[in-house]
Amino acid sequence: MPRECVVDTTVLQKANAPLNRELREHSQFASRLRLLTHLMEGRLTLLVSSKLFQEYRRQIPEPRNDKIKALFELISSRPDRVIFNWKPRWSGADREKARGCRYPKEDDHVLRTAVRPHGAAIITEEQRMLNADSCIYREFRVHIFEPW
Repeated sequence: MPRECVVDTTVLQKANAPLNRELREHSQFASRLRLLTHLMEGRLTLLVSSKLFQEYRRQIPEPRNDKIKALFELISSRPDRVIFNWKPRWSGADREKARGCRYPKEDDHVLRTAVRPHGAAIITEEQRMLNADSCIYREFRVHIFEPW
């Protein structure tokens, strides 16, 4: 797995629950929290764009646990662990490649945030994005994974 990744907003929304009971180690919720822990500890570098950060803020107006609060703090104050990235030219050919891969048009901003010269990953639970993994990797060098 690439060390740099974009976290889809849906993963953060699902991770934004109060931590008021014991977690089952193999639950999806525990996987989301492990992902956030990897980001906090610097095992993964978060890729984010202004557009994606605005979406995070809009979709998660009130963090309900320390992991989500820490992620917002990381984005705001740790330039050594967060890379603001945006593919500046998103041509008709890029859009055509993404549509050819059946990548959802409404998530182009996530893909644009993930495109890096040496490859990166998108972490999501959205099946339409996951289904496009092999094609998107072939076209943009971006893998698409579920939280682990």
